[in-house]
Amino acid sequence: MVVDAGAEQPDAEAQPRGRAWSAERHLYRGGVFVVVLAVALAIVLIPVGVVSVIHILNQPATGHTYRVMRTDTLGGEWTELNIAAASLSESDQTVTFRVSGFHRCPAACTPEQVELFSVRADPNRALGAPPSTVIQLPATSGEVDQQVTLPVEGRLIDYPFDRYHLLLGVAFARVAKDGEPAPLTPRSASSALAYSLGDDIPRVNMSQPASALPQTFDSSGVHYDSVVAVTLSRPAYLKILNVDLTLLIIVSAIYGVVFRPFTQIIPTVGGIVLGVWGVRSLLVGSYPPDSTGIDLILETAIFVVLVVVGIRSVRFMWPRTELFGAKPPANPPPEPR
Repeated sequence: MVVDAGAEQPDAEAQPRGRAWSAERHLYRGGVFVVVLAVALAIVLIPVGVVSVIHILNQPATGHTYRVMRTDTLGGEWTELNIAAASLSESDQTVTFRVSGFHRCPAACTPEQVELFSVRADPNRALGAPPSTVIQLPATSGEVDQQVTLPVEGRLIDYPFDRYHLLLGVAFARVAKDGEPAPLTPRSASSALAYSLGDDIPRVNMSQPASALPQTFDSSGVHYDSVVAVTLSRPAYLKILNVDLTLLIIVSAIYGVVFRPFTQIIPTVGGIVLGVWGVRSLLVGSYPPDSTGIDLILETAIFVVLVVVGIRSVRFMWPRTELFGAKPPANPPPEPR
């Protein structure tokens, strides 16, 4: 009888140990799957990122320039302008353009102006005219150099997949003696004004302008000579870097608190949290916290890491409390000195 009792005891102890090993084995399998998926995704996207970087390096320093309103019959009094996107304020949802060019006035000139509009998709539902900025042309032949700021539509929370849309309207008019602008006929405007649209914003790509019928967007008191739609977005390499680095840093943090011995987690948990949040400065830069999707993902990762640490803390300390029948471990680890 003594032998039989002794023979059953190891089996009774082996069952919980076997169940624990089975759960741990599934945990390791899941971890391997996630790591392999993250590494495979990074390797697959590397060629796309390299092509994107090479494309950007081969671009001219001033970016792309597209001729939008063009004419080959400029004569008499005429104006040529380049409207280049100089900076984008994602938090304010505005884009700043530098307008440069030349206004030719062979003799006595009638005062003229060019007005830039941020045309809304449905201006009929808006009260008043769309946001705009006026560029007063010189009274004589001379250069034009002015900065203007217009609102755009977009969401920084989607970074690095955020996109900013602008429907740019251009109105060319002569200023009457009473100071009121008098719109030109389309034929007169097309023979007196030509402009191009450029992109000088770092780490931002501007799509090729898509022309629209100006008459479609005319509203009370506003007549457009040109309307084009442009979109500002992030280059492919920036999207790939954000996805890969965010995924890998989260996997590393989770591995550090799940698979390492508990006694090694507590001294390093602060470094793990700071490491996860520290990657934000590399990915997001100077944007204010809680303004992008990357911030939300990293904050969620930190929350999950701390919750896992809390659960492992309870599992480590609970047997030592001897509460509600809890039994201390047979071979407790030595106390740290």
